[in-house]
Amino acid sequence: MKWRWLLGGALALGLLAALAVFGRALRHSEAYFHYPRPKAERPADFAEAKDVSLQTSDGLTLRGWYVPSRNRAAVVLAHGLSQTRADLLPEARILRAAGYGVLLFDLRAHGESEGGFSTWGDLERRDVRAALDFVRAQPDVDPERVGALGFSIGSAAVAEVAAEDPAVRAVVLLSPFNTLWLAAAYDFRRFGFVSQSGALVPFWRRGIALEEVRTIDAVERIRPRPLLIVMGTEESGQPLADELFAKVREYAQTWRIQGAGHGNFSATEPEAYPRRLTDFLNAALLARGTSATDAR
Repeated sequence: MKWRWLLGGALALGLLAALAVFGRALRHSEAYFHYPRPKAERPADFAEAKDVSLQTSDGLTLRGWYVPSRNRAAVVLAHGLSQTRADLLPEARILRAAGYGVLLFDLRAHGESEGGFSTWGDLERRDVRAALDFVRAQPDVDPERVGALGFSIGSAAVAEVAAEDPAVRAVVLLSPFNTLWLAAAYDFRRFGFVSQSGALVPFWRRGIALEEVRTIDAVERIRPRPLLIVMGTEESGQPLADELFAKVREYAQTWRIQGAGHGNFSATEPEAYPRRLTDFLNAALLARGTSATDAR
């Protein structure tokens, strides 16, 4: 009988430990959905940017800034989790200097845009589509010369939309994740199924389509259109980056910036990053009957 009590006690302790791990992962993951929502502050050098409103297919109003194009091409920029449109101002400045029209906007549930919570690239696909529709309708833009750039969760939405929309002529993915499932669960892998299941509960209960957002598959459907993927060597999940880079090696441009973390690439490579970003987009969007000198 004694061994039964010992076995029962060990099982009870194991169950309690599993519940503790599960609960801890759930709490940490839930915190991702509770972030500050500051208002994007327009810098003085973007005084010419127009305030714009976008309407998504599910009825949300998104707020943004639009800088008109001087070369008939334009790029939509989608930021990361807990950010605002202002976090992509470094990229916007690079593109504006090269003559591109630039649309910066707050994703749903960020900044001044409507929405109750982020879905990490799932419903944000609707936000990116609304942004592309807006840009293509501008009189200063040739709708055949429109590209999209996304960072982190913004890159997931951009990749999925571009995979389905061949009119997105160039794609830039900054710090992308391979799949939404991995983005939600990767950092909780230490205790395997128990901790990862706990981390996924906040996503499941919000109805987020974890299995539908798969950048590593979307990139295949973007080809043969120009694709640039940039990541930092100090980001978490380097084995996943290895997998993604190997997947696109034959048809995409890739760059892993030494010493860079999750974003802020212009600070790490202040000369090479603007040059490579501009060169990529010029080749992709200006090569057909337009030269970079038209933007000067």
